[in-house]
Amino acid sequence: MRSGRGPRRPTYRSIAAAVFGLIALVATGAPALAASGASGGRTYYVDCAAGKDSSAGTTTGTAWRTLGRVNTATFKPGDSILLRRGTSCAGTLAPQGSGTSAAPIVVGAYGSGARPAINAAGARAAVYLHNVQGWEIRHLDVSDPATSDGNPRTGIYVLLEDYGTGGHYVVDDVTVHDVTGCDCTDPEIEPSGGVVFRAAGSAVPTGFDGIQVSHSAVSRVHGFGIGTTSRWSRRPQHPDGVGPFVPMSHVDVAGNRLQDLGGSGIVVQNGVDPLIERNDVDGFSRDETTAHSGIYAWNSDGAVEQYNRVTNGDATPFAPAYSIEAASSRSLLQYNYSSDNHGGFVYICGDAGNPIDGATVRYNISQNDRNVALGALVIPLISVCPGSVDSNITFYNNVVYSDVADNTSLINIFFGDAPHVFKNNIFVGGASGLMINDSAGVYDHNLYDGIGSVPSGATNSVTAKPLFKRPGQGPDGYRLACGSPAFRAGVAIPDAGDRDFYGFRLQADQPPNIGSYQGPACASNSHR
Repeated sequence: MRSGRGPRRPTYRSIAAAVFGLIALVATGAPALAASGASGGRTYYVDCAAGKDSSAGTTTGTAWRTLGRVNTATFKPGDSILLRRGTSCAGTLAPQGSGTSAAPIVVGAYGSGARPAINAAGARAAVYLHNVQGWEIRHLDVSDPATSDGNPRTGIYVLLEDYGTGGHYVVDDVTVHDVTGCDCTDPEIEPSGGVVFRAAGSAVPTGFDGIQVSHSAVSRVHGFGIGTTSRWSRRPQHPDGVGPFVPMSHVDVAGNRLQDLGGSGIVVQNGVDPLIERNDVDGFSRDETTAHSGIYAWNSDGAVEQYNRVTNGDATPFAPAYSIEAASSRSLLQYNYSSDNHGGFVYICGDAGNPIDGATVRYNISQNDRNVALGALVIPLISVCPGSVDSNITFYNNVVYSDVADNTSLINIFFGDAPHVFKNNIFVGGASGLMINDSAGVYDHNLYDGIGSVPSGATNSVTAKPLFKRPGQGPDGYRLACGSPAFRAGVAIPDAGDRDFYGFRLQADQPPNIGSYQGPACASNSHR
């Protein structure tokens, strides 16, 4: 799984509204942001059913007919290109010209009916923005089906080559589906995916400042679901990069639904303070030969992944829900849910040349994630990959519940020498008892139920049933019921945030609960 904004205070809210409300939002197609106005620009219309390329294109009655006609024009800041709803256009939309953040060029829809469709039918991309900036893509249906031939294809592809830094790219309320590509996510090669931003070239350091992908649906694509990738990645913690590091700044990936993916879900490479929140990834790594994650950042600093839901990662070869990847620092993984992923909840993978420096995993819930055996090696629910060199890794106030994983698969710190800190977590296994194989970790104030043995050197352990409200029945089931031994049994954590998974405020004047629930006692009389 390889692949500037300053520090932000996360926007806290009820997890019920944040994680599961996005599904209704995506289903209705309601945009998160108001469409930018075309102040000072012209509007061009495209009707792929009844237009004429010889027409002016500036009214609905004089609409152009083909994407090829659109591609011959050079657009200016504030212009709009509107495709007629209920129509389907063949080929690639590859318009020219650049807008600005104040006056972007907008591609959208007009009329009534279904979203206007673009079917690239095996071309390199359906929407292709090459060496341009200041674009917004909204309300389209995009596909690129073909016979599987190993070639890269992308639904919406933004490529900058020897360009410098490009700014202001918005993809909002689009549907991208059926893109037949390849397992191509390495930054040195052409990528496949649903929505991909790539910085390439070899002469001019190139990157992005301002990427938003929001309220969109991506399904049945290979490679990335949504991703950023860059050849400009070399820095001290990643000396193998080709060009000197150029950041991907102001990257927001929010409120998207991704399903039935061949490879990874959401990937940010070269991110500086990227925000990945309120996304739903259901089914990934379905037909690729290398391991993929539901959500991860690689060679990135200050990534915040919160309020996401990742489920049903495939077993071949393995598919963890979340990864903290090589050459990354200050990662924050909070308020997320995972379930039924073959490859576990979180996978940490740095190495001697690409270390991880600082990661916090807090207030997350993992339900029935599974281990995967790779020969004699077992990928557990929480793992650090062989040869990892990392530091300042802290896990606290998480729930890891699995009665389906075998007895080798809770935590395995393969060769990590730096102490990982586990505090205030609830670990629940099945009848066979999950094992924790970790000689370096620090374990304090954790609750263990159905665990083969408490780690050597663990302090202030609670060995008892946590008395969850409805375990195994989704994220709301891990509230604590009356009489839970986890109530006020934790230890205070510095800078622990101000809310828990469910939106309850932390109480500074009393010890925290163990686990992801910090609300009042007696949430329910129904408990385990």
